[in-house]
Amino acid sequence: MPVSPDTRDLCRSVFAPDVVELAVMALGTYTGPDETWVHQAATRLSEGELHRLARWLHEAERNPDTFRWYASEPTDVSPETHRFAVEFTNALMDKGVPKPPGPR
Repeated sequence: MPVSPDTRDLCRSVFAPDVVELAVMALGTYTGPDETWVHQAATRLSEGELHRLARWLHEAERNPDTFRWYASEPTDVSPETHRFAVEFTNALMDKGVPKPPGPR
């Protein structure tokens, strides 16, 4: 199933203009259930980082229940705890990703 127009629009609002098409291509690799919902949830969770998008899509295929917990508003924890979990997971995904050279 191709990426929906609404998801393309979401990608344009989340990703830098030069990587939007790469993000859309990455979304096209997910072929599990609820494709549009997963595409949009993974896009939001990635916070505009392509390497995170790939990891979230992989998680959606590998462990859909865990992905749904991160992508939704769970009732078993506070919103603050849930946000911390998402931020912590994204930070783990960022470990080992090369950073462009620049001032420190």
